[in-house]
Amino acid sequence: MRQKTIAAYLILSLVTLLAASTLLADGTLLGTINGRVLDQDGKALPGATVDLVSGDQGFRRSGVSDSVGVFNFPLLQPGLYNVTVTLSGFQSFVAKDIVVQPDKTTAVSATLRLAATEAVTVTGEAPLVDKTNSSATTNVSSTLTQKLPVARNYQNLIAFAPGISNNSSGNVNSHGSLNSTNLYLFDGVDTTDVTTGTFGQNFNYEAIQEVNVSTSGISAEYGRSQGAYVNVVTKSGTNLLHGAVKVILTNDDWNAGNKGSNPETGTPFARTKFDEIIKDYTYTLGGPIWQDHVWFFGSYENVNNTGPFRQTIESPLYPDQTGQEYQQTTRTKLWDGKLTAQITPSQLVTFQTNSDPITGFIVDYWGASANLAALTEQNQNQCTGLGCLGSISWSGVFGSAVSAEARWANQAGDIFVVPAFGHGSPFLSLADGLFYNGATFDGLVDRPRTQANVAASYYHELFGQPAQFKAGVDYQSLRSYASYTYPNNEIYIVAQYDPTKSQADQTFQVGDEWDRLTPPVPSISRGKIWGYYALEKFQAGPVALNLGVRIDHQTSVSDIGNTVIDSTKPSPRVTAAWDVMGDGKTLISAGYGRYYQFLLQSIADSIFSGVPVQTNRDIYLWDGSEWVYNSSIRAGGNNAPINLDLQPSYTDEGMLAFQRQIGNTMAVGVRGIYRKWNDLVDDAKYISPDGALIQEPFNYSSSQVNRRYKGLELSFEKRFATNWQALANYTLSRTYGNQFSDFGGQLMDFSGDNCRVTTLGVVPCNQVLNDNQQGIAGYDRTNVLNAFVAYTASLPYVNITAAPAFTFYSGTTYQEQRSVTVPSGATGYNYYFTPRGSSRLPSTYQFDFALEATFKPMGQNGFSIVGGPLEIGVKGEIFNVFNTQKVIRTDYIELRPSAGQPGGAANSIFGAPVSRNALQAPRSIRITGFIRM
Repeated sequence: MRQKTIAAYLILSLVTLLAASTLLADGTLLGTINGRVLDQDGKALPGATVDLVSGDQGFRRSGVSDSVGVFNFPLLQPGLYNVTVTLSGFQSFVAKDIVVQPDKTTAVSATLRLAATEAVTVTGEAPLVDKTNSSATTNVSSTLTQKLPVARNYQNLIAFAPGISNNSSGNVNSHGSLNSTNLYLFDGVDTTDVTTGTFGQNFNYEAIQEVNVSTSGISAEYGRSQGAYVNVVTKSGTNLLHGAVKVILTNDDWNAGNKGSNPETGTPFARTKFDEIIKDYTYTLGGPIWQDHVWFFGSYENVNNTGPFRQTIESPLYPDQTGQEYQQTTRTKLWDGKLTAQITPSQLVTFQTNSDPITGFIVDYWGASANLAALTEQNQNQCTGLGCLGSISWSGVFGSAVSAEARWANQAGDIFVVPAFGHGSPFLSLADGLFYNGATFDGLVDRPRTQANVAASYYHELFGQPAQFKAGVDYQSLRSYASYTYPNNEIYIVAQYDPTKSQADQTFQVGDEWDRLTPPVPSISRGKIWGYYALEKFQAGPVALNLGVRIDHQTSVSDIGNTVIDSTKPSPRVTAAWDVMGDGKTLISAGYGRYYQFLLQSIADSIFSGVPVQTNRDIYLWDGSEWVYNSSIRAGGNNAPINLDLQPSYTDEGMLAFQRQIGNTMAVGVRGIYRKWNDLVDDAKYISPDGALIQEPFNYSSSQVNRRYKGLELSFEKRFATNWQALANYTLSRTYGNQFSDFGGQLMDFSGDNCRVTTLGVVPCNQVLNDNQQGIAGYDRTNVLNAFVAYTASLPYVNITAAPAFTFYSGTTYQEQRSVTVPSGATGYNYYFTPRGSSRLPSTYQFDFALEATFKPMGQNGFSIVGGPLEIGVKGEIFNVFNTQKVIRTDYIELRPSAGQPGGAANSIFGAPVSRNALQAPRSIRITGFIRM
């Protein structure tokens, strides 16, 4: 037996590696049903016939229990299944409505009675606690989210999981990680932006079946990330024709006004409301093409959304010309198409394509735009052909011992950026630290990815228990294209900009700077990532273990053909779950994992670029009468020393958890997490003897920088039963250290040079750039509480659902600081007068509420048409019911000079908001009408 097992391992590994040359993906979207057939005395019954039937799609599989009574059905589409077990001389056993979830194992215990006794029929349950998967995974199901008052995007649903700090940009911080270190998957296809590490694509909300968010205890199948592993599982067609039409209505005139005012100028934050009903239309349709074999699903959403008035930052020097109101009208067309084919009972093929063209975003990329001309318009994902993402996946089961799955996908994504209001040149005014007259970018970026993967599993016995050995390979080919500049290919850095005058009429002062950039040329870098993994899942008595290792190899080539990244790193993973009561419902689990973050393609783009974008420039200074050439900046691959020893950062994680399933529909859990980061990546900037700015990449040692996370999580989940469902969690955590950037932090920059700080004068750069960096991260949220509930009352002709949602979180941290002028003239450097995170905004809470009425025209069973009963419904949502408008972002963080305190002093407006955008959004209302079947 042992020789056969070893031989099977070797053959399986070889087959996996060979297949990877053509097809390769991350983890699995499919689930498993397994179990054991026993007699009334608890003895194994080999040779029993086990039949599996999909309740949604009708296909069948059959198997036979092995020598120890075990049966196994891997690679099942999520949904409901019926399991029937028969054996001569015994009554049949039937388990109905067994729930299969992605990457979960549903256990079915079949006890057969003698033929003279009564047959057994049981009803299945969802595996809320799974001893074969100890990862901290939150399943956010559309069953709940479609009832809740919630923003209509998958990014918002990520924040339902414990350990998550939400971010208004849609990119979250997970267990202390940066918001650029998450992995975003659509049905297993990686859609993460290859250059920034942030989310790379949006998705039609109506096509989402559930969002799985895994934050710790991640198996070796997944890699390249230190943050959350987000898998958007999309809907599929079934044997019944189902569809829906929705219209979602909003109107700014229905919403509450803005509270507060600028604390320095007294200008109210109240906005000008507009009375216009915004209509968002969505359509979905799914059903059979060939009953029991082939199904389709499609969705489409179309909306032109004019948002409420926002405002630029108000300058105390020019309150009448700044703090200007503006609106954005985005034009969105989200579509998704999916074809699923169960070619044979054990062979599944899926084709999918989707796209998300959205135009009209108005973005303050400066983060400090004073007037409209400084804002940028962004248009994204104008993909053609089959859309922005196309994929084909296959899974197959071969006998009772081997299964395999593979996927190929191609993803495209572009962003066009142009001036939103006018075409002037940008000005940075040092008098108030704000930007005027010109947008941040003018040009485009494009970041396509081709990816593939393959994995195979061998099911066997170990220690008399069922076990699974799995091995796989995944591959990605990355490309990053960039061509953009400042409007008019220039930027001014001046003592004071006067917005009452045109650009041509500005008055310059001695020392003002004019940077004339070199003409933009496209910069194209490329990268490849290979991942190899193997793991063994098995049981040793009451303990289920998952022992795995992953090896990731990454290379990147700059836009002038230099290999700038060449790294190979192993990641060990181990988790263990102790089945305390022996019933699979009370688990104590522990785990250790090492997670490497892939080196962002932006490292090749910015540090090693031989065709630098928005970097190379000639600098001129005003001498009182004319612009005089001062110096030039020439950065890129010809200057930056290549460091092939550069390694991706990694975090070591330890976790300990307790989980308990209560009955068939509820579960509670407690989990402790500790994380420590190592080999953090940064770049040391300095000016070469010939005046060029050099960026030298390196890895910090643990004695130079540190980053830590520790957290305690409490969770509660209630699946829909007895009219209600719920999801709630609380996280107590702390993220601390002295480096919280991808690779462009200010530590180690300009060592040996002098910097200038207003109120301090000229100071050594290594002093002002390194002081007070140790402390609490700016994205730290000490306390986060989420609670989501939906209760449905079923009446003869209508179902009424009430759904409250409550969130509470600690405010962001900040510290007293002033901007620093560095030798290169670059902006964004700061001197901390107080330790990092020494100040914190007040805690914030929000209560939202939704009420839905679903009418059944013909009574309780509805009016039956093709596909099932027809339902007509209306849903009302109120966001921020109590209209709390607390500060969520601080704008006044720079010290202001004051009498007797030349170093600067925190005045009465320190930590205050400058614009209404820094406050919670006012109470708002949304109404939805729908027809579905």
